[in-house]
Amino acid sequence: MSEINYGKIGLKAGLEIHVQLNTKHKLFCNCSTEMKEKEPIAIIKRKQHPVQSELGEIDVAAQYEYLRNRNFYYQVFKNEVCLIDLDEEPPLPLNQEALGIALQIALLLNCSLPEEIHVMRKTVIDGSTPMGFQRTMIVGENGFLKYKGKRIEIKHVCLEEDAAAIVKEENENVTYRLNRLGIPLVEISTGILEGLSPEEIQEIAYFIGLTCKSTGKVKRGIGTIRQDLNISIKKGKRVEIKGVQELGLLAKVIELEVKRQLNLPKVEEETRAALPDGTTKFLRPLPGAARLYPETDIPPIQISKDLISRIKKGLPEPWTKKLARFKTKLKLSEDLAKQIIRSDYLEAFEKIVEKKKVDASIVANTFVSTLKDLEKREKINVENLTEKHFLEIFDALAKKQLIKEAIPEVLSYLAKNPDKSVAFAVKELELKPIKLSELKEIAKSIVTPDMPFEKALG
Repeated sequence: MSEINYGKIGLKAGLEIHVQLNTKHKLFCNCSTEMKEKEPIAIIKRKQHPVQSELGEIDVAAQYEYLRNRNFYYQVFKNEVCLIDLDEEPPLPLNQEALGIALQIALLLNCSLPEEIHVMRKTVIDGSTPMGFQRTMIVGENGFLKYKGKRIEIKHVCLEEDAAAIVKEENENVTYRLNRLGIPLVEISTGILEGLSPEEIQEIAYFIGLTCKSTGKVKRGIGTIRQDLNISIKKGKRVEIKGVQELGLLAKVIELEVKRQLNLPKVEEETRAALPDGTTKFLRPLPGAARLYPETDIPPIQISKDLISRIKKGLPEPWTKKLARFKTKLKLSEDLAKQIIRSDYLEAFEKIVEKKKVDASIVANTFVSTLKDLEKREKINVENLTEKHFLEIFDALAKKQLIKEAIPEVLSYLAKNPDKSVAFAVKELELKPIKLSELKEIAKSIVTPDMPFEKALG
């Protein structure tokens, strides 16, 4: 991407990977996490004010946000927001399903697990939570992952509440959707990454994401995985970049931030927001370190040896072993194997190749290439396609009721008509394969013995 000598300029980076967990309920209440409701049933208005810490100090970032004098409007949705989200009721006990998934991820990242978990309140001052704090807890620490012969430090894995999603910002008025608030979220923080290029840092983020995906219990779609960055160079200061939505944009964000810092006479400690083109904009001064204090409404949570033993027995296959298996057993190329492991269709892929006698490379290419082409070139909404559609397609392929060349056309039809079956689509599109004997009869009806050779060839 760039000819910058990152070792010479002393690039240091730290990653914070945030992944939503696919649980039925939120972390501290029984509200749904599906976010299906479109129209709010109420809108709540609030303002936030900074308060002094135990030392009589006010955080510089909190003071900055207060001076902006903003009004926060919160959209409330039926079955997806409750009084706990509004801080009008104390939280319910911790979601055990979310805890189990978070502990799985911590173990997959070689972390040590605590004997006792303490829920903390982390100060949040941008209005993305009505209560002014986010509940968080450490579920693993001192872990690592291997990358190009190096041990990449995983400082800690935290289980926490996701923040509300911003809807719009108009002058001093900011509107949030509260249905995302409280969805279980895992935050994975690395140690300082030195001597690495932006592309390598991006790949490490990919590997962390793959580890989370291997559980089969994380949400998919835009905004379900987000990256924050801490970046500094020699003789500079730490800059935090929040909200890189696309993992493939991470290297570009790092490169552009390094260039920005190199062109400044003096780098200030600050928090910046990532923009879709890879650039960033100023948000606020970097907050102080003293942002955590105990959550007094929730007692400590014991992590028993029996619970850890049960979680270890249920650990999924590591993605590195899955990659090797796909290459040797399923005969996929390394590139195709990596693509399908990274895709949102990994679970469906494995189910199909296990149940149907079809070429695994055809199935993989359908998920990583065909669907992408339909989405980008033909503007087809592939989200309408279900696992049932894919199972039916490859069942038809295995039974020779469909040829592989017809798969894109059938998928396109089903995406536009999701209530129809594959059999109906094949009939409607007249794609049923014909037998060789039938083909010979058709040829005989067209070509006569006395027909000139050139005419017979068409």
